[in-house]
Amino acid sequence: MRRLSKWLVYATGLAAGACALVVLVFALQARARLPDLEAWHRVELIDFRAGSADAPTTFAEYRALEERLFADLRTRLLQDPAAADAQALSRFNPDSVVARIAWDTVYNRSFELAPEGEPRGSALLVHGLTDSPYSLRGIAETLQAQGYYVVVLRMPGHGTAPSGLVDVSWEDWYAAVELAARHAATKAGPGKPFVAGGHSTGAALVTLYSLQSLEDPELPRPEDLYLVSAAIGISPFAVLTNVLSGLSFIPYFEKSRWMDVLPEYDPYKYNSFPVNAANQVHSLTHVVQERLDELEGADNLAAMPRVHLFQSIVDSTVTADEVVRGLLARLPAGGHELVVFDINREQMLEGFVARGPLDDLERLRAAVDLPFRITLVANASADDTAVAAYVRAPGTRAVTIEALPYAWPHGVFSVGHVSLPFPPDDPVYGLVPPPGTTYNLGGIAARGESGALVVGLGTFTRLRSNPFFDVITARIVETLP
Repeated sequence: MRRLSKWLVYATGLAAGACALVVLVFALQARARLPDLEAWHRVELIDFRAGSADAPTTFAEYRALEERLFADLRTRLLQDPAAADAQALSRFNPDSVVARIAWDTVYNRSFELAPEGEPRGSALLVHGLTDSPYSLRGIAETLQAQGYYVVVLRMPGHGTAPSGLVDVSWEDWYAAVELAARHAATKAGPGKPFVAGGHSTGAALVTLYSLQSLEDPELPRPEDLYLVSAAIGISPFAVLTNVLSGLSFIPYFEKSRWMDVLPEYDPYKYNSFPVNAANQVHSLTHVVQERLDELEGADNLAAMPRVHLFQSIVDSTVTADEVVRGLLARLPAGGHELVVFDINREQMLEGFVARGPLDDLERLRAAVDLPFRITLVANASADDTAVAAYVRAPGTRAVTIEALPYAWPHGVFSVGHVSLPFPPDDPVYGLVPPPGTTYNLGGIAARGESGALVVGLGTFTRLRSNPFFDVITARIVETLP
């Protein structure tokens, strides 16, 4: 026993030493690798904090807090010459076109869209990590056109400065979702349907909210969920990120709180990424799975809202397999569906696509008696850029083919995580922005020498809009209660 105790002490000390070494190496490489932190990485913002004594208790109070927050941020960053950015294309340079878009439009904060006439129903939409409410503008306008009153929530820590994500928690995000849901559900009037949707982290949040509503009668329950690139499963490595930033309290190692520090040239999305953000998303997905376990064990998932999932078969954040195993396959039959976007099989680059996503698709195709509908948006033929919808009803293997009036744009081999909620003519992220657009990131086709830019060349090759966006909006319109 004494010998065993000595070995346990030795092993524990060795593990602790190894962990300390990893944290030190991470802190040193962050200090060497990342550029200097700026005011927008350090500014402390008084945003919504769940459970605090002065936290808003209504959505009206939440929006009033937003107004104070943005006014404070404008004073401390944009109007202070010592803090403002000198970069020509920066959301924190008050004279830049990017700042005018970021600060003079409504889309970095919560906004609401009212239909003409009496609302047919109401909807809540929640954006993804590092994004802003702008990312769901296209879907919000679709719902509005269908007669729905739409509330698009700004999650705490977003839309302002990257420092807003350094100390935020997933509980803050979820508490804001509850406030917004209670508000949205009242906007159409008694007896009218209420639906919810989200992109990425926002999709996980409205899923958790719906699960909570199954056992809490005071929470308005959505009838349908529209989930885009849902962050249902995140790499377990994310949970280690806060450990890696363990030396960030030392000023010399303050950069170890960040995974990326990049120029903020995007008006509606942070480019810099703090360590805490990854940890919070991982914690959220873990809570969603725990809640599913509890409700599944008690046979309480039958009342789950109808789930409509839209997913790219290649996704650098969440895979289609994780979405199916983590959510759809766990729900009893009830009108749920998966719309999955394949790669462009006509492009010569097909042979370079990683096998993992393609294997996921083949497993879906081979599965039998799935309790949800599957729609695959893929090439109509192997030598054609036109696409078709291959539809399989729940519990069957028979596939029907529906022609679609869309085709792959030249040079595009896939859609992906960030592109799905944006139409191709989006002014900021679209491949084909409308005439008169003043600032477009989606159409940049940068080619040049590696290392010439302060951002990687891959930044401008990742697709930012969805050439098949109308497939999503058509399914929303067809399935709205």
